[in-house]
Amino acid sequence: MNFVDLLSLALHRAVAEKMLADEKRVLKIARDNIDRWLSSPERKGQRNLALMEWKEILETRSADEIRKIISTNDDEGQRLRSSSPFTGIITQEERTEIYDACAKIVPV
Repeated sequence: MNFVDLLSLALHRAVAEKMLADEKRVLKIARDNIDRWLSSPERKGQRNLALMEWKEILETRSADEIRKIISTNDDEGQRLRSSSPFTGIITQEERTEIYDACAKIVPV
């Protein structure tokens, strides 16, 4: 696994942990991100398939299923994490700690 994929997995596992503590808040942030991105003028005319896929996942899957999707180390999870709506959930301090831990495993 390369550094970027390891970092993405680790960040999303941290998001999954936060979902355990405050599921409604985390899912609201993800939904709000998608809505904001889809309505932005920069995206007008784009197909937005990845965002639409995430929108469907957030509307139809349970929180447990979503946690599994974002924290599983497989091709499907990696593909979905590459277009993740879960930004704004992990603090800068948490992100730095996760980055440093990943850099010890796979040097940058």
